[in-house]
Amino acid sequence: AGTTAGGEWGHARASNRGAKPDSPDPARNQVLRLLDDLGFAPEPSTDPSTPVRLARCPLLEAAHREPEVVCGVHLGIVRGALAAYGADPADSDLAPFAEPGACLLTLPAHREEEQ
Repeated sequence: AGTTAGGEWGHARASNRGAKPDSPDPARNQVLRLLDDLGFAPEPSTDPSTPVRLARCPLLEAAHREPEVVCGVHLGIVRGALAAYGADPADSDLAPFAEPGACLLTLPAHREEEQ
């Protein structure tokens, strides 16, 4: 339920930001900007196949208490935004508390990287 609710919210947030699936700016970059605006402080690697470090969580205390719910909502936000930006969200994943001080977010490569 958390992922579904987050997906609806992420899609709405991206749409409110003027999501354009045919934008020359890859969906991945647009989602990272959205996450930065939401307070996650994403730290992407130059290698798009490497997970993105999310160095902050706007709901950290709640995430420690109820990670399945809170982290599910956060993954849903990403997936909903990816869909709004025209990317397939199926390959996205979130590993909560995967390393000290960060969660790891896997995002699909954008079209130019897949070719």
